[in-house]
This record gives sequence, structure tokens and C-alpha cells, in this order.
Amino acid sequence: MRHLLTVIAVLLAFACCTTEADRNRMRTELDSINQRNRNDQPFTVADVQPYVNFFDGHGTPNDRLLAHYLLGRAYHDHGEAPMALQCYQDALDCADTLSSDCDYVQLSRVFGQMALLFYEQGLYRQQLNYNNQSVMYAWKGKDTLLALRNYEQDYLVYRGLGVTDSAILIIEDVAQKYTLYGYNVYSAISLGLAIRPLVDEGKFQKAKDYMNIYESNSGRFDSYGNIEAGREIYYKAKGLYYLYSDKLDSAEYYFRKELREGKDFNNQNAAAKGLVELYQKLHINDSIVKYSLYAYTMSDSLYAHRTTKDVERIQAMYNYTRNQDIAHKESKRAALANRRLLFSLIVLLGILLVSSWLYIARKKLIESYEKMAKELDDIKAEDNLLKQNATVNKQKINENEERIKQLEKKLGKHGKLVYFGAERLENNLQKSSSYKIIKDIAIKGQTLSQDDWETIENLVKEYIPGFYDFMVSNFRINSVEYRICLLLRLHFKAGEIANMLGVTPAYISKTSTEILAGTFVKKGSSKELYKELSKLY
Repeated sequence: MRHLLTVIAVLLAFACCTTEADRNRMRTELDSINQRNRNDQPFTVADVQPYVNFFDGHGTPNDRLLAHYLLGRAYHDHGEAPMALQCYQDALDCADTLSSDCDYVQLSRVFGQMALLFYEQGLYRQQLNYNNQSVMYAWKGKDTLLALRNYEQDYLVYRGLGVTDSAILIIEDVAQKYTLYGYNVYSAISLGLAIRPLVDEGKFQKAKDYMNIYESNSGRFDSYGNIEAGREIYYKAKGLYYLYSDKLDSAEYYFRKELREGKDFNNQNAAAKGLVELYQKLHINDSIVKYSLYAYTMSDSLYAHRTTKDVERIQAMYNYTRNQDIAHKESKRAALANRRLLFSLIVLLGILLVSSWLYIARKKLIESYEKMAKELDDIKAEDNLLKQNATVNKQKINENEERIKQLEKKLGKHGKLVYFGAERLENNLQKSSSYKIIKDIAIKGQTLSQDDWETIENLVKEYIPGFYDFMVSNFRINSVEYRICLLLRLHFKAGEIANMLGVTPAYISKTSTEILAGTFVKKGSSKELYKELSKLY
């Protein structure tokens, strides 16, 4: 009844009011609705529609711009995205950008809301286009804060597209601009967005610097360092920072803090996955299994929750009573979404079953390797004792040597990687006596002999067995290039390698650049080549 009376009153005003005073009164009422919008107070299509009707006949371009914008906001809040988008487009059509009194700030908000709609639909390139327009008009309207906040939204675009480096650059740039214009709190909040991408990229010092700024200046933390409710996902980023920095106690503290305080599916899933990574590093198998299963459970719940929300969002995009044709099309869309949902659930179930099977199979394989490794250690220990009296124990020694060959063949390079793990093999490599001999040669600046190269080849076969096969089977490089790659993989520096090969550092640098470009299709120096080679085992 209240809405009906409002509509009648406004229609009467529309029918008879032609004076400036009447227009000002209507504008004051429209501004009141706009204030409700800015304060996140609800209003409906029925609240706004009469003002759209009035100002379309009696308003200025700025009046019509605001009225259509607010109508779009009403549709948006009620889940009718296509109608909201149409209203925003109508608002743009109302704007007179050539007029000296054009409301550029309001125009910026229209483009910003259109960008938000495209973001909600995962249309990131369209979002970027409209977001750039919103930034441009905010600057034209001299609303610095609005311009910077809209510019900050480009971060979501590049994160959505998976271009992490660009996303980080956007955040750093906008944070500097916030500071430049005196918005220090916004700057700190903005830098908080860059922490997880920086951790993922391995830029730990910068991530730590931004964490300090975020926690000190954003206003989102209490005096005990606890982030405000609803933002507990930050603990995952902080936990990963400590995990990758080998501060495992701190990593566990923040993963468990997120698990304890972040009660939603997203936080539970993220915390569980963080604990899985932690216990993999600590080699605590029981905890790995426990939190892996919990993460699977949370992933399943999170997937179902998100899929349900997606279906609801798609179904809510249209008003089924607005048009019979639209209703028919939407029912087909909903049916298709349900079929996709069912198919996705079947696929998910299949993935869970296969993952469970692979987990059990891998566990049995590791147990088998553990038995072989133990037997191999026992036989080698026995063999060392027998060799103290080799003449008497000759037959048993021969039997042991044959068994050692069989076990080493069965254990193989893949078995070593599965059982020992890449990190453990790497540690054993650098602790081995043979590696220390080669390291001593490098320190002294000496050239490697043929015997030294045989030692290096044996080191590779023992500790990084897949390296040679991968290099030979995937890349076309000559023997000198292979030796440079080999020494880089063994963590020797370019200057040391130059001495070990009897060449100049400039030759190593030039050849490394050529190898990187030819094999990895990247530009860079020996440091970048080392990073790529370090990934090979």
C-alpha cells in the first residue's frame, strides 16, 4: 500500500508539476534514495521507477543519469542482472559528456557497477574495459579516492585471468598512489591483497614487508594481532609465508588459527591444505592422511556450496514473470545447469574414488620401497662386516653383492624419488663425500679432471637420477652445454663453473643465455637457467 501511494503521489506530481520548485523537490527525494544506496539501506524498483518516469520528461541529463543508475542498483540488489545492465546502459545514454556541468563522478559509478556485474559473471576482459572507463571519469570528476579505488579493481581482473605479475604490479602502483594522496589506510589495505600472490611467487621479503604494513596500518587487526572477523583467510597466506621460509612452528600456528577461527568452508579447506603441506615437509604420515581427508571433505562441501550458489545466481538473473519468452529460455538454461551440476558431481565422485585408489596404491608402493631400502641397508652393513675377513667370507660377499645389484635396480630412480623425496635426496647429495670433493675443487678454482667428471656422473645417477634422462630426451644440447647445465644443477656459481671448465665467465654467461632461450624459451642469465634446472630431479 505504501508503494502504491508513493507511485500515485509521484504520478500526480508528474502530471502537473512543471515549475523549478517542483523539480527541485523531486530531485531532493531522489537524492534521499541515493543516500540510502550509499549507506547500503534497501530500496526497491517501485521506490525508484516513478522518479525515472518523471525525470525522463522533466529532468536534466544529470537527473536522468542518477535516476536510471538507482533503478539499475535496485534491479541488481534483487538479482536481476540483465535488467540492471540495461538500466546502467540507459543511464550512460542520458549523460551529456560534452556539457561543462556533466556529473562525471556519477558517470564513473555507473561504469563501476557495470564492471562489477561483468566480474560477477567471470567476464574479466569486459570488466577491465568498463573499469578503465570508471577510472577515467572519476579523474575527470576530480574524485581522487574513487579513481584509485576503481583502479584497484584491475587487480581482480588480472587475478581472474591468472596473470599474477600484472596483478601485483597494479596493487603496488595503486598503493603508492594512495600514499601519495594521503590515503594511508587504503594503501595498507591494498598491499594486503598482494601478500598471497607474492608468497606464491617466492618473493618472501617483499611479502613480509607488506604483511608488516597491512597489520600495522590497515585498521583490520586488534592489539593482539587478530584480524577482524570474516577475513581469516589471511592466516593461510601468512602460514604459507612461514612454511616456505622454513619456520614450521609459526606456519602450524597460523594454519591452526585459521582452522579454529575461520568456520566457513573456504577457511576450513584452506587451513587443512596448509597443514597437509606442513606435515609433508615434516614427514608425519598420520597427520598428512588426516588433513588430506579433511581437505577432501571441505573441498566437496565447498564445491557443492559454490555450485548451488552458481545455479541460484543464474536462475535469479531473470524475472520469470516479466516475459514469457524469457521464462521459457531460462527454464532451459536452468535444466542445462542442473545437468551440468549432476555431471560435475559424478566427475567429482570419480575424482575422489581415483584419488583414494591412487593414495592407497602409493602407500603400498612406499611400503614396498621402505622394505627394499631397509633390506639394502642391512645387506650393505653386513657386507662391510664380512669384508673385514674377505677370504673366509668370499662366497657370502658375492651373494650379497648380487643381491645389492638386484635391490638397487628394483628401487631405481623413480623409487628413490617416491621413497626418499626430492628434498631428502637434495640434502643427501650436498652431504655426500663425493660432492664435498667437487665443491673443494670449485672453491680452489681448479679445472675438473676426467676422474672428477666420472665422480659427478655418479653423483647425478645416485641423487638426481631423472636429470640426465630428462635433459637428453627433451633438449638438444652439446656436451659442453650439458656440463654447464650439470654444474649449475649441482649449485655451482657461474664463476666457479668457468674455472672448472677452463673458460671465461663471459663464455658461461653467454652460453647460459643461449641454453635458456633454446631449451626453456625464456630470456635471462645463468641465474634464471639455474632456477629452471633446479626443478629437475
